[in-house]
Amino acid sequence: TRSKESRTMAAKTIDSGAFRNPNRDLYVNLMGTKKQAEGEQKKAFSYPRDPSWWTGPGPVVGACPGMLEDGTITSIPFPDITAEGTRQGVLDYFKNTWTLTEVLFSGLLGEDTFTRTPWHQLRHPMMFYFGHVGVVYVNKLRVAGFLKDGIDDRFEQIMETGVDEMSWDDLSKNEMEWPPLQDVVGYRKKVYDAVCSCIMEGDWSFPIKTTDPAWAIVMGTEHERIHLETSSVLIRELPAHLVTKPKEWPTAHPSCFSSPEKRAENAFLPVKGGTVNLGKPLDFPSFGWDNEYGSRTVEVESFHASKHLITNGEFLDFVKSGGYTQRDYWTEAGWQWRRFRNVLFPTFWVPDGPVGLHQYKLRLIFEIVSLPLSWPVDCNAHEAAAYCNWKSSMDRPAHPYRLISECEHNLIRHSATTDLSKGRLRDFTLKYPGSEMSTGSNGDNNYNTQLAFGSSSPVDALPPSDKGFFDTFGNVWQWTSDDFNPLDGFEVSPLYLDFSTPCFDGLHTIILGGSFVSTSDLCSPFSRFHFRPHFHQHAGFRMAYGPSNPAKILPKQGTNGASVSNSDSQPQQQAVVNQAMTSHYGLRLDVVPWENGPQGANFVTTIADLLTAKAKKNGVPLTRALDLGCAVGGSTFQLALSFPEVVGIDASPSMVDAANEIKREGQRTYLRLDEDGVLTEIVANVDNMVERTRVSFFVDDATSISPAVYGVFDCILLANALEGMSNPAAALERVSALTSPGGMVVVTCCNAWYHSTTPRAQWLGGFEDGSGGEGSKTVQGIQAALGGSFELVEKCDVPRLQRIHARGYSWEVVEATVWRKRA
Repeated sequence: TRSKESRTMAAKTIDSGAFRNPNRDLYVNLMGTKKQAEGEQKKAFSYPRDPSWWTGPGPVVGACPGMLEDGTITSIPFPDITAEGTRQGVLDYFKNTWTLTEVLFSGLLGEDTFTRTPWHQLRHPMMFYFGHVGVVYVNKLRVAGFLKDGIDDRFEQIMETGVDEMSWDDLSKNEMEWPPLQDVVGYRKKVYDAVCSCIMEGDWSFPIKTTDPAWAIVMGTEHERIHLETSSVLIRELPAHLVTKPKEWPTAHPSCFSSPEKRAENAFLPVKGGTVNLGKPLDFPSFGWDNEYGSRTVEVESFHASKHLITNGEFLDFVKSGGYTQRDYWTEAGWQWRRFRNVLFPTFWVPDGPVGLHQYKLRLIFEIVSLPLSWPVDCNAHEAAAYCNWKSSMDRPAHPYRLISECEHNLIRHSATTDLSKGRLRDFTLKYPGSEMSTGSNGDNNYNTQLAFGSSSPVDALPPSDKGFFDTFGNVWQWTSDDFNPLDGFEVSPLYLDFSTPCFDGLHTIILGGSFVSTSDLCSPFSRFHFRPHFHQHAGFRMAYGPSNPAKILPKQGTNGASVSNSDSQPQQQAVVNQAMTSHYGLRLDVVPWENGPQGANFVTTIADLLTAKAKKNGVPLTRALDLGCAVGGSTFQLALSFPEVVGIDASPSMVDAANEIKREGQRTYLRLDEDGVLTEIVANVDNMVERTRVSFFVDDATSISPAVYGVFDCILLANALEGMSNPAAALERVSALTSPGGMVVVTCCNAWYHSTTPRAQWLGGFEDGSGGEGSKTVQGIQAALGGSFELVEKCDVPRLQRIHARGYSWEVVEATVWRKRA
């Protein structure tokens, strides 16, 4: 047994795994240091394992369910838990689950590898997870009433709770003294015997329902299978010389040895919109986690999606183009994560040459192979979103590329998964073991999942769904554009109170479809899993685009590592930004809490909708729009509901910074003034129907902007900005130059001019013109500044309400003028 001091030293040395991704160092990864390489086989827990390692049946053909004739193990289907189910069926499934874990962990070389701190410092060492799955069986069986006491209080305390990566820089949580590995093996043996006894002799009966105590048994197996997969990811993050592929583990897909240079041609396919019904029926006869139950019906518009998952070959183009160094492609949180980790390529790519050569190998769970260009890329959600933005900038599609949504993913799946006539067997994970999952023999077993292989596979290796889409399940998980969220009627399971609810925080992203390691519920059509966007899993993505995005977005209860608002702004300027945030994004009750209060709180969206409506009525194309004097961008985003490209320009850097933050994150926290010294924190959200990538914000002077820089626009909105300019006529001359022939301009103005902002000689109205009549009106000054090529289409009055504090408001009726440029 090592001393506490020696264990702490091992946890802090660079070579122990701290701070640097070992997959970035090919030589060290393959060879190790001389000290590590010497006498490796002399260590305890070397490979192959001593027979005492196996605390269950062991991976023996005929003794362990799921063993194949070639000596490898695969997953068997989830057992029948209807009235026709048998205890032996449940026991076989448990034995298969238990042995899969021990086969996976048998690939770790030496006890030191079990206590090695992960390089990113965000998860526990492997020792924890090896014991944790046993602890959860014990704890859940105690809650269900099957066990009166625990088995070992020490283990059931230190190995009870796992880690959620709350932030990518939340480091240094792993310094503790772990028990000897032999003690953990002994504990697992006791747990195995207790679970077997509970299955075969416990006081329970079929069918097993969500409210039955026996639900704890199958909850234990599905929890273990989650950690089978997440542990395989952690092993994939260890230096390759510290692991070896167990002979019983499924073989990698042969394409990585035969034709890694082969590429797969991707394309977008149209998907007809339709009704999507989310949620697993409560009486469906298989296990489900609490977030799967409940319901939601969504009408999804037609869209396009890539028929394949994005491949290593496609992502390599992004890497070669410098995508990791271009700030514009990344969200705020994504860019901060990228800079913090100094990432320049995906985490499982292994450089095979100097930086800039862009030659890579691929780290599998246990092996390193040539980078298979036709396999799906493994990346996190930040990297996936950056790729979508980069690809949009390359292709300039009608609607920007984005991650597919949960509802859209349901529409590209094989229709067999929603065929109610199939009963429980519409869930293919209840029908096929891994050995039959990828054969395609029955039309609904076209997936690299259930451990059909020990790795990913080419995206075109298996037949597509009847909708034409490949790998709708399996191969790698698919990041979506949805925040992890509860369905209507969601209820917490009394057996696992905190499985889902802590993650309904707007900071976890839904992943769907499962991976090659996913088994049973993980890859079920009902599965809805979630991880932080910086988390690395066997996960990739496919792209989608369309006129709307039905993703479900929740308020963020934190920042995913990104800073929130500009803390370095001057307090006075920040107060102005906060007031603008209330005007642009405040809900009516946030602005006017009285039902009979004045109208005009929604002025920002009203004038944007006015421009859109008048353009449609007059046959003006809805292609490009300019929001000049956009402030914090509320009207800019509203225009993006109808225009595929919208530019927002404002002279204030603080305003544009706020608008860009909302574009990146979908929301922004600001402070609303209630009374002097009394502020209320409000979270402003953009309507999730808005494709934020349609919008771009720039700081510029409205009196000098040029079509040579920004191009011309079909529609321009100039809302209550003229009165704040020193030379409004110059701005209108620029508007004239920026408007395409036949285009439309909406100008709103309260027609109040002040010496403090605009010299009297530059006023557009409000002065005597020498005619003895009414004097010059602002609308006449606007027309003169626009020039003779514009005609006035319409004038209307629009109420505008601005909240100053809880009981103080500014209310005015502005004059909106609609102008059409002659073709």
